[in-house]
This record gives sequence, C-alpha cells and structure tokens, in this order.
Amino acid sequence: MAVAMRIRAALLLALASPAAAQDRPQALQSLLDYHQAACSAQGGTLSLPDDAVLPAFLLGPEDPALILDSGKLSCSTAPRMFTAEGIGREINVFVGEAQHSLVVLDWSLIPDDDRQLLQVTIAGELLNRPEPGTFRMTWDPATQSLTTIPES
Repeated sequence: MAVAMRIRAALLLALASPAAAQDRPQALQSLLDYHQAACSAQGGTLSLPDDAVLPAFLLGPEDPALILDSGKLSCSTAPRMFTAEGIGREINVFVGEAQHSLVVLDWSLIPDDDRQLLQVTIAGELLNRPEPGTFRMTWDPATQSLTTIPES
C-alpha cells in the first residue's frame, strides 16, 4: 500500500511539475487527472510523454493553443487504454479555458501563413461513410470551437 501511495504521489508530482504544468489550462489539467484516475482504477500508472501535449498556433504565434493527444498516453496495466482499434484516439484542443474534442485516426498541423491549421482524418464509421474523411480545421473565436475550412 505504501509503495502504491508513493507511485501515485510521484505521478501527481510529475503531472503538476512547474515545467510540465506551465500555462496549462484548468480544463487540460482536469482531463489529465481524469485519465490518471481511469488508469489507477485499472491498477496502473499513467505515462505522460512530452509529445502528448503540444502547442498549436491556430490563432497565430501570439496565442498558442494546446493539443492533448490521448493516444500518446499509456497506462501501465492497459497500454492501449486510450485508443479504439479502427476508430482512433481522442484529441482535445484547448484555447484558453475552451475545449474541443475529436476522435481521429490521425492528425497533423499544417502551416498557413503565420498560423497553423489542424488537419484530421476521421474514421468512416464515425462519418457514416465507407471511407475515412480528411478535414482542415481552425479555431473560431466566436463559437469557441474548431471549425472546418472549406476546400478551395
């Protein structure tokens, strides 16, 4: 029991360390805490690699968003806990305290002048189509959510 408490305390310290938590929105921290609790319920320890939370310049370099790729997280007792075979993994985009979630097969950031666009591939099953769809998205400050950019 004491060992489990030390492991959990070390994990909490790692998740809350100043370098990792610097400028982290509360919504992001709450989601990480939720993932940690889900992993702990499976008797595991959550691994949060450096590339699980990345900056994205959806509104330009002066106002970075953060993207949590839950597929990069790993639970020691259930390594693929945060992915669904054939469907993908959840990504969450945080701009300030606003949050938008998507389930994607893949994603990347595409340069667009002084900002970036989020390009996602979504499983056909989630789109009610036989094939996956690829979409480019940006952040809409008016709706506080991602919006699809029409193809030109």
